Amino acid sequence: MRLAISSDNHLDVNRVDVQEILKVQARWLSESGISHYFFLGDLFNDFLRTKEYFAQLQLALPKVGVHYLAGNHDMIKGVKFQEIEQNNDPRYFHNQFLDLGADWRIIGNNGWYDYGFSSLADWPAAVEKWKRVYWLDSAIDQPMSDSVRMDLVLNQVAGQLEDAKAAGRRVLFLTHFAPRHQALMKRPAKVVGERMERSFQMIQALMGSDRLGDLLEDSGIVKVAYYGHLHGVHPDFDHGQVTYSNPAVGVNKKRMNEWQRPTFMEQWAWKTKIIDLDKKV
Repeated sequence: MRLAISSDNHLDVNRVDVQEILKVQARWLSESGISHYFFLGDLFNDFLRTKEYFAQLQLALPKVGVHYLAGNHDMIKGVKFQEIEQNNDPRYFHNQFLDLGADWRIIGNNGWYDYGFSSLADWPAAVEKWKRVYWLDSAIDQPMSDSVRMDLVLNQVAGQLEDAKAAGRRVLFLTHFAPRHQALMKRPAKVVGERMERSFQMIQALMGSDRLGDLLEDSGIVKVAYYGHLHGVHPDFDHGQVTYSNPAVGVNKKRMNEWQRPTFMEQWAWKTKIIDLDKKV
């Protein structure tokens, strides 16, 4: 049983030939003997395009399970909050699980953020105001505060973990946003002065939540948590007996290149995580 996990392909931002990439990804997954492909969010800035892409990928890979989460970019257009929470697409993996092998359970949740990664966590009104003006997430349909949305995520994951424990399952957990602040990159040297410091802290606030990491670790059954959202090089790390792993591809734009390989497919293949469940994870 071989799994592949990827995230943050940003096919529109990366300006790739989408149909060609779909064919090449399908061929690579097939030739690699993949049984299930999991994507952790941020394929397009449009949920409908993301949904259609994975429908086409599934047609190209009838013997492979194709599953995807929605990242913040996918939520910008083409979907309402209720559809993000409850969607009838069989490939959509938010608040879903899949049992594989004798005792493994794969659990997926889009995740969210609660400003806890930032020094501004105690000033939520200021973060919310900045987000409305400067951050693309302001376009996302959301009938609640970020704090309440994070509480919803935690309640969903807690229920999933309780069910997995009762079933005697070991868990691989999949999410988009970072579940540990230790995943964040070190403070850039260019962050100098009060204004840049404030912007830096605002961005940190929207990256994820340590409360999710606490929940995963306290369960005692989560072995690896895979997350996206953060681009660049993020080595695997252990915290509280959980390994955290990032398979985000990132973007290559004129003024910013986050890739470590020369082409999209080389970067995607290099960043994709391969898990053999028959072997020790």
